[in-house]
Amino acid sequence: MLREGCRGGSDTNRVLEIKMFPTTGSVKCPVSYEILGRIRRHFVGRVVTLAAATAFNAILSVALLPLATRHLGASDYGIYGLVISIVVLVSAAADGGAGLLVPAHYGSASASERARLFVSLAIFAGIAASAAGLLMIVPWLWHHHTFSDQAIPFAAIALSVALMPMRAITNISVMIFSVTDRGLAIAAQLAIQSLVTFVSTLVALFEFEMGVTSLFIGAFCGQLAALGIGLVALGRHHVSSSPSRDWLCRAASTSPTTAASGIVDGTRGFGENALLTSAISLHAVGILGHARLYHGLLMALSNAVGHNLWAKSLEQARDPHSSFEITRSAWTPVQIAVTCAGIIFAFVGREIVDLVGNGKFTEAATYIPALFVIALIQTTEQPANAVVCALGRAASATWARIILAGGSFIALYPAIVLFGIKGVIAICIVEAVVYRLYLRMLASRERKIPFQDHVAVFGSFAIFAEIVYVHWAVPPLTLQLTVMTAGLAMLFIVGRRSISEMISAGRQLVLGPA
Repeated sequence: MLREGCRGGSDTNRVLEIKMFPTTGSVKCPVSYEILGRIRRHFVGRVVTLAAATAFNAILSVALLPLATRHLGASDYGIYGLVISIVVLVSAAADGGAGLLVPAHYGSASASERARLFVSLAIFAGIAASAAGLLMIVPWLWHHHTFSDQAIPFAAIALSVALMPMRAITNISVMIFSVTDRGLAIAAQLAIQSLVTFVSTLVALFEFEMGVTSLFIGAFCGQLAALGIGLVALGRHHVSSSPSRDWLCRAASTSPTTAASGIVDGTRGFGENALLTSAISLHAVGILGHARLYHGLLMALSNAVGHNLWAKSLEQARDPHSSFEITRSAWTPVQIAVTCAGIIFAFVGREIVDLVGNGKFTEAATYIPALFVIALIQTTEQPANAVVCALGRAASATWARIILAGGSFIALYPAIVLFGIKGVIAICIVEAVVYRLYLRMLASRERKIPFQDHVAVFGSFAIFAEIVYVHWAVPPLTLQLTVMTAGLAMLFIVGRRSISEMISAGRQLVLGPA
């Protein structure tokens, strides 16, 4: 998905971040304070901070599964996935044009104008998300048995409606933190949201025995916490400001464009779940949702890089002589990490999934490595993506995405009927490849684009080869571990330059520049 806009920081924003994250005790521990200062200033340090929050989220998400699956099964997670896909659809479509207005205007606006812009967008998005949620949920209450033969609790539906405006406003705050280079605020939102979701889900499940509704309670409480942290980070001036008629009008004029993109993305997710439910069962939705959990965690890791790198990539795209070295050095480690995960899951994924899900999601292990290939594809062609956005070709790429998604959606039902979940994954892979090729073709019309995705190409072929090998040869565990070690060794050889750069950057963070 294209990320339009650029990021720029300001002294005011950095002061606010320091206030949010005070370094108490720095006098007592000057070495730690110096290291924290280098982490805050260094690009790799900012990436590591957001990646640490992402890792914390991943740990809690994975830790929740073996606990929750004592009482919940794949069908319960299927219900959750189906309803939450509606929440994602509405919140993505009802952003009030923030996807275009925030990157273009927030960074250069005055403090008072920034506040009016945020409040206007928040009001517009909140009203739009609430109205759209009610319009979608009311018919769902009458006709949801068309998709599912299992009753969905009314409390889950009500919590989902409440989630929609909160999620839409939180997304706006994340956009603002992204364009103003405030990765620490995003990290705080993610960490607090993960912790609150984890605790509230367990309390509702074990203390109040609320079954599948516990998942929705956890999602609601976590989203409320993320929204609260975002409003605190934005400051009282933003929250207490009055909306502007001018910004409301601009929101109304730009919202159809961003809504179209959001509807396409959201409809795709909901459509997959609805078709899987009607053609197979809610159990299949739960299995695919569990497999996608691991893909989502990897994409969250890549977002930790993306939030901190996007402004620099746009700057390199505007320089006709740039070779995108910074972009390459940042994204190659991500591709190495995704490939490592794919190789490991290709061999021991079943054991990992059984351990995490109490044996209730074993079928998901088959699909996880292929989803990691999709994650690899989604990290490719970053220079082309930046050139397309920086040089005004984003609209063409967006419409290409919409057309591709529409064609894929048409092909979904026959693919599910013929191949089940494998059909969904195959269509996703084809769509991702075609879109990245189109990005490269579009960007090549503007300037020469370097190819920097050798690790991703190697990783995709390696993961697929190991999937086929394990499926057809069914080797013993010792041989599987030997082949897995050989694959990882070859990966490190291919990415040795990037690995040495990571080691050097880490040394600078801890020891300071040489």
